[in-house]
Amino acid sequence: ALNTQSARLYRAGGGGSNPVQGLRIYNLADPSLPAFLGEWHNRYCHDAQVVTWTEAPYNGVEVAFCYANDTTTSGNPGIEILDVSDPQNISTIGSINLSLPPIFSHAAFYSHQGWLSPDRQRIYFNDEVDEGTLSTPTTTRVIDISDLANPTQVATFTNGNTARDHNLFTKGNRIFEANYRSGLRVFDASDPLAPVEIAYFDTYPDNDLAHYNGLWGVYPYFPSGTVIGSDIERGLFVW
Repeated sequence: ALNTQSARLYRAGGGGSNPVQGLRIYNLADPSLPAFLGEWHNRYCHDAQVVTWTEAPYNGVEVAFCYANDTTTSGNPGIEILDVSDPQNISTIGSINLSLPPIFSHAAFYSHQGWLSPDRQRIYFNDEVDEGTLSTPTTTRVIDISDLANPTQVATFTNGNTARDHNLFTKGNRIFEANYRSGLRVFDASDPLAPVEIAYFDTYPDNDLAHYNGLWGVYPYFPSGTVIGSDIERGLFVW
C-alpha cells in the first residue's frame, strides 16, 4: 500500500515474527532505494489502506487501516486503525472485531480487504471466506469510522449472488467490486448504508459458485474513466 502524500510504502503481511506478520514501512523519498523505517507486528495484516488524515482530532496523522487476523488463515477478523506517523512508535487508534456482536446476518470469518468511502466516514469491507463457509449470499459490510477510536458496523448489503466478494474500491458514489466468479460488480452508494447494484460484467460466465476463480482485482481510478480488471483464468479486461 502507498501513501503518496508521505512518500511511504507499506508492505502488508511482511513484518514481525513468524507466523504473525503485520506491516513493514519504507520511505520512498528515493524510489530507487527504499529505506526501512519500522514495523508493526501485533497481528497478521492481510491488506491495508494508508492515508494522511485531514479532520480533527487526527489532522495530519498518518492512519493505516489494517485488515487483520490473528494468523494468516484465521482468528478474530477485524480492522486495526493505527497511527503510523512515527514508524518507531506505532499506536492503535481504534479497532473492531467483526466476529463479535452486532454481527447482523452472520459473523465475519476473515478480514480480507476494504476501502474508505470518499468522504472518509465509512469503510466498505469484504470477508472473502464467509460465502464459501456458510453458503451465504455475497455480503459486503459497512463500517462507520466517523469516530476513528470507535469503529462500528452499521449495515451489510448484498446483490443476492453466491460468489465470494474480493477486492473493492470506491470512486464518487460508486463501489467497484471484483467478486471472483461473478466478475465485476458496480454498486451505487448514494445511500451509503444500502448500496444497490447497478451494473456488472461477468468474466466467469460458467457459474457463480463460491470458489477462487474469476475476477481477482479491479482498478477504477484512471482519469479517462476506463476500468481494468485482472481475471485469474482469462487475463486482463478493459472496460
